[in-house]
Amino acid sequence: MAEVNQEERAYGAWDILISRAINRKTITYKELGDALGVHHRACRYFLGLIQDFCLNEKLPPLTILVVNRNGDIGQGFTAWDVNNIKEGLEKVYSYNWNNIYNPFEYASNGETKDGIARKLINKEVDKKELYARVKVRGVAQSIFRKALLEAYNYRCAFCRTRIEVLLEAAHIIPWSKSSEEQKLDVNNGILLCSNHHKLFDAGLINIDKDYRIHADPTIKTKLIGRKMRLPEDERLHPSKESLVKRLQLI
Repeated sequence: MAEVNQEERAYGAWDILISRAINRKTITYKELGDALGVHHRACRYFLGLIQDFCLNEKLPPLTILVVNRNGDIGQGFTAWDVNNIKEGLEKVYSYNWNNIYNPFEYASNGETKDGIARKLINKEVDKKELYARVKVRGVAQSIFRKALLEAYNYRCAFCRTRIEVLLEAAHIIPWSKSSEEQKLDVNNGILLCSNHHKLFDAGLINIDKDYRIHADPTIKTKLIGRKMRLPEDERLHPSKESLVKRLQLI
Protein backbone atom coordinates (compact mmCIF):
# COMPACT_ATOMS: atom_id res chain seq x y z
CA MET A 1 0.00 0.00 0.00
CA ALA A 2 1.37 3.45 -0.94
CA GLU A 3 2.53 5.61 1.96
CA VAL A 4 0.29 8.58 2.70
CA ASN A 5 1.93 11.90 1.81
CA GLN A 6 0.99 14.21 4.66
CA GLU A 7 2.96 17.07 3.10
CA GLU A 8 0.75 16.91 0.01
CA ARG A 9 -2.31 16.99 2.23
CA ALA A 10 -0.86 19.97 4.11
CA TYR A 11 -0.50 21.73 0.75
CA GLY A 12 -4.24 21.38 0.11
CA ALA A 13 -5.22 22.20 3.67
CA TRP A 14 -3.13 25.39 3.74
CA ASP A 15 -5.20 27.16 1.06
CA ILE A 16 -8.44 26.07 2.70
CA LEU A 17 -7.36 27.48 6.05
CA ILE A 18 -6.12 30.72 4.48
CA SER A 19 -9.51 31.18 2.81
CA ARG A 20 -11.23 30.66 6.17
CA ALA A 21 -8.89 33.10 7.90
CA ILE A 22 -9.56 35.80 5.30
CA ASN A 23 -13.30 35.26 5.73
CA ARG A 24 -12.98 35.18 9.54
CA LYS A 25 -14.42 31.70 9.87
CA THR A 26 -13.44 28.46 11.58
CA ILE A 27 -13.76 25.00 10.04
CA THR A 28 -14.56 21.61 11.58
CA TYR A 29 -12.33 18.59 11.25
CA LYS A 30 -15.08 16.89 9.26
CA GLU A 31 -15.44 19.83 6.86
CA LEU A 32 -11.68 19.92 6.31
CA GLY A 33 -11.46 16.17 5.89
CA ASP A 34 -14.35 16.12 3.42
CA ALA A 35 -12.75 18.93 1.40
CA LEU A 36 -9.55 16.90 1.08
CA GLY A 37 -11.20 13.51 0.70
CA VAL A 38 -9.78 12.08 3.95
CA HIS A 39 -11.26 10.88 7.24
CA HIS A 40 -11.54 13.69 9.79
CA ARG A 41 -9.38 11.77 12.27
CA ALA A 42 -6.49 11.84 9.82
CA CYS A 43 -6.44 15.65 9.78
CA ARG A 44 -4.24 15.84 12.88
CA TYR A 45 -1.23 14.52 10.98
CA PHE A 46 -1.02 17.22 8.32
CA LEU A 47 -2.32 19.89 10.70
CA GLY A 48 0.73 19.11 12.83
CA LEU A 49 2.96 20.03 9.90
CA ILE A 50 1.13 23.34 9.40
CA GLN A 51 1.25 24.08 13.12
CA ASP A 52 5.02 23.39 13.24
CA PHE A 53 5.61 25.67 10.25
CA CYS A 54 3.70 28.55 11.84
CA LEU A 55 5.60 28.10 15.10
CA ASN A 56 8.99 27.98 13.37
CA GLU A 57 8.22 31.03 11.25
CA LYS A 58 6.60 32.91 14.15
CA LEU A 59 3.29 33.22 12.30
CA PRO A 60 -0.16 33.42 13.92
CA PRO A 61 -1.51 29.97 14.91
CA LEU A 62 -3.37 29.15 11.69
CA THR A 63 -4.54 25.72 12.88
CA ILE A 64 -6.56 27.39 15.66
CA LEU A 65 -9.29 27.63 13.00
CA VAL A 66 -9.90 23.87 13.06
CA VAL A 67 -12.46 22.80 15.66
CA ASN A 68 -14.55 19.77 16.51
CA ARG A 69 -18.32 19.63 16.06
CA ASN A 70 -18.77 21.35 19.44
CA GLY A 71 -16.57 24.24 18.35
CA ASP A 72 -13.67 23.23 20.60
CA ILE A 73 -9.95 23.12 19.73
CA GLY A 74 -8.43 19.67 19.26
CA GLN A 75 -6.01 18.09 21.75
CA GLY A 76 -3.09 18.28 19.32
CA PHE A 77 -3.21 22.08 19.20
CA THR A 78 -0.27 23.60 21.12
CA ALA A 79 0.44 26.81 19.20
CA TRP A 80 -1.57 29.11 21.47
CA ASP A 81 -2.93 29.35 25.00
CA VAL A 82 -6.19 27.40 24.86
CA ASN A 83 -7.50 29.59 27.68
CA ASN A 84 -7.29 32.61 25.39
CA ILE A 85 -8.63 31.30 22.09
CA LYS A 86 -10.40 34.57 21.23
CA GLU A 87 -7.11 36.49 21.05
CA GLY A 88 -5.48 33.73 19.00
CA LEU A 89 -8.33 33.75 16.51
CA GLU A 90 -8.13 37.52 16.15
CA LYS A 91 -4.41 37.30 15.37
CA VAL A 92 -5.15 34.78 12.63
CA TYR A 93 -8.10 36.77 11.23
CA SER A 94 -6.21 40.08 11.13
CA TYR A 95 -2.97 38.76 9.62
CA ASN A 96 -2.23 39.50 5.95
CA TRP A 97 -1.96 35.92 4.70
CA ASN A 98 -1.89 37.06 1.07
CA ASN A 99 1.81 37.85 1.56
CA ILE A 100 2.65 34.24 2.50
CA TYR A 101 3.32 31.60 -0.15
CA ASN A 102 1.89 28.17 0.47
CA PRO A 103 4.92 26.60 2.23
CA PHE A 104 3.96 23.13 1.03
CA GLU A 105 3.83 24.04 -2.64
CA TYR A 106 6.79 21.73 -3.28
CA ALA A 107 4.45 18.84 -2.40
CA SER A 108 1.73 19.81 -4.89
CA ASN A 109 2.92 17.07 -7.25
CA GLY A 110 3.42 14.44 -4.56
CA GLU A 111 6.99 15.33 -3.55
CA THR A 112 8.27 15.20 0.04
CA LYS A 113 11.19 16.97 1.71
CA ASP A 114 12.99 13.66 2.16
CA GLY A 115 12.48 12.77 -1.50
CA ILE A 116 13.75 16.13 -2.69
CA ALA A 117 16.78 15.89 -0.38
CA ARG A 118 17.66 12.51 -1.90
CA LYS A 119 17.40 14.00 -5.38
CA LEU A 120 19.79 16.79 -4.33
CA ILE A 121 22.24 14.17 -3.06
CA ASN A 122 21.93 12.15 -6.26
CA LYS A 123 22.15 15.24 -8.49
CA GLU A 124 18.75 14.41 -9.99
CA VAL A 125 17.08 17.81 -9.73
CA ASP A 126 17.54 21.25 -11.22
CA LYS A 127 18.41 23.36 -8.16
CA LYS A 128 17.29 26.66 -9.66
CA GLU A 129 13.93 25.20 -10.71
CA LEU A 130 13.54 23.60 -7.31
CA TYR A 131 14.22 26.84 -5.45
CA ALA A 132 11.61 28.59 -7.60
CA ARG A 133 9.11 25.91 -6.54
CA VAL A 134 10.00 25.92 -2.85
CA LYS A 135 9.99 29.74 -2.46
CA VAL A 136 9.76 29.74 1.36
CA ARG A 137 13.19 30.17 2.95
CA GLY A 138 12.43 28.06 6.01
CA VAL A 139 11.31 25.14 3.84
CA ALA A 140 14.32 25.47 1.53
CA GLN A 141 16.70 25.43 4.48
CA SER A 142 14.95 22.40 5.95
CA ILE A 143 15.42 20.47 2.69
CA PHE A 144 19.03 21.68 2.47
CA ARG A 145 19.73 20.39 6.00
CA LYS A 146 18.21 16.99 5.22
CA ALA A 147 20.48 16.67 2.19
CA LEU A 148 23.59 17.63 4.17
CA LEU A 149 22.72 15.22 6.97
CA GLU A 150 22.80 12.42 4.41
CA ALA A 151 25.92 13.72 2.65
CA TYR A 152 27.92 13.98 5.90
CA ASN A 153 26.48 10.81 7.46
CA TYR A 154 24.96 12.76 10.33
CA ARG A 155 28.31 14.07 11.65
CA CYS A 156 29.70 17.57 12.09
CA ALA A 157 32.43 18.11 9.50
CA PHE A 158 34.65 19.71 12.18
CA CYS A 159 34.17 17.99 15.54
CA ARG A 160 32.31 14.86 14.29
CA THR A 161 29.51 15.12 16.84
CA ARG A 162 26.55 12.90 15.95
CA ILE A 163 23.94 14.59 18.15
CA GLU A 164 21.40 15.28 15.42
CA VAL A 165 19.57 18.10 17.21
CA LEU A 166 22.84 20.08 17.20
CA LEU A 167 23.59 19.58 13.50
CA GLU A 168 22.88 22.49 11.16
CA ALA A 169 23.31 23.29 7.47
CA ALA A 170 25.92 26.00 6.90
CA HIS A 171 26.17 27.81 3.57
CA ILE A 172 29.68 28.50 2.23
CA ILE A 173 28.51 31.40 0.11
CA PRO A 174 26.07 33.01 2.58
CA TRP A 175 22.35 32.70 1.82
CA SER A 176 22.05 36.46 1.21
CA LYS A 177 24.80 36.35 -1.43
CA SER A 178 23.97 32.96 -2.98
CA SER A 179 22.40 32.54 -6.38
CA GLU A 180 19.13 30.62 -6.61
CA GLU A 181 21.12 27.52 -7.60
CA GLN A 182 23.59 27.90 -4.72
CA LYS A 183 20.91 28.18 -2.06
CA LEU A 184 20.10 24.47 -2.43
CA ASP A 185 23.44 23.23 -3.75
CA VAL A 186 24.99 20.57 -1.49
CA ASN A 187 28.41 21.70 -2.79
CA ASN A 188 27.71 25.10 -1.26
CA GLY A 189 27.06 23.59 2.15
CA ILE A 190 28.78 22.00 5.12
CA LEU A 191 27.13 20.14 7.99
CA LEU A 192 28.25 21.70 11.28
CA CYS A 193 27.22 21.55 14.91
CA SER A 194 25.52 24.71 16.15
CA ASN A 195 28.67 26.08 17.85
CA HIS A 196 30.91 25.63 14.83
CA HIS A 197 28.17 26.94 12.55
CA LYS A 198 28.04 30.20 14.52
CA LEU A 199 31.85 30.55 14.39
CA PHE A 200 31.85 29.75 10.67
CA ASP A 201 29.12 32.29 9.90
CA ALA A 202 30.99 34.91 11.92
CA GLY A 203 34.17 34.28 9.93
CA LEU A 204 36.05 33.18 13.05
CA ILE A 205 36.62 29.70 11.62
CA ASN A 206 37.19 29.11 7.92
CA ILE A 207 38.33 26.46 5.44
CA ASP A 208 40.86 26.83 2.66
CA LYS A 209 40.63 25.23 -0.78
CA ASP A 210 42.52 22.18 0.54
CA TYR A 211 39.79 21.71 3.16
CA ARG A 212 42.03 22.64 6.07
CA ILE A 213 40.56 24.52 9.01
CA HIS A 214 41.80 27.97 10.01
CA ALA A 215 40.70 30.16 12.89
CA ASP A 216 40.92 33.73 14.09
CA PRO A 217 43.75 34.21 16.65
CA THR A 218 41.14 34.81 19.34
CA ILE A 219 39.80 31.28 18.87
CA LYS A 220 41.68 28.52 20.68
CA THR A 221 40.91 25.14 19.13
CA LYS A 222 42.71 21.91 18.28
CA LEU A 223 41.00 21.99 14.89
CA ILE A 224 43.47 24.51 13.42
CA GLY A 225 45.40 22.97 10.56
CA ARG A 226 43.32 19.82 10.50
CA LYS A 227 41.42 18.72 7.43
CA MET A 228 37.65 18.83 7.73
CA ARG A 229 35.72 15.59 7.44
CA LEU A 230 34.47 15.25 3.87
CA PRO A 231 31.52 13.28 2.45
CA GLU A 232 32.48 9.85 1.13
CA ASP A 233 31.01 10.75 -2.25
CA GLU A 234 33.42 13.18 -3.94
CA ARG A 235 30.54 14.68 -5.91
CA LEU A 236 29.28 16.13 -2.61
CA HIS A 237 32.53 17.74 -1.49
CA PRO A 238 32.39 21.50 -0.82
CA SER A 239 33.07 23.58 -3.91
CA LYS A 240 36.67 24.82 -3.83
CA GLU A 241 35.61 27.79 -5.92
CA SER A 242 32.97 28.69 -3.31
CA LEU A 243 35.49 28.33 -0.47
CA VAL A 244 37.87 30.76 -2.19
CA LYS A 245 35.02 33.20 -2.92
CA ARG A 246 33.89 33.01 0.70
CA LEU A 247 37.33 34.08 1.95
CA GLN A 248 37.13 37.07 -0.36
CA LEU A 249 33.63 37.96 0.87
CA ILE A 250 34.49 37.92 4.55
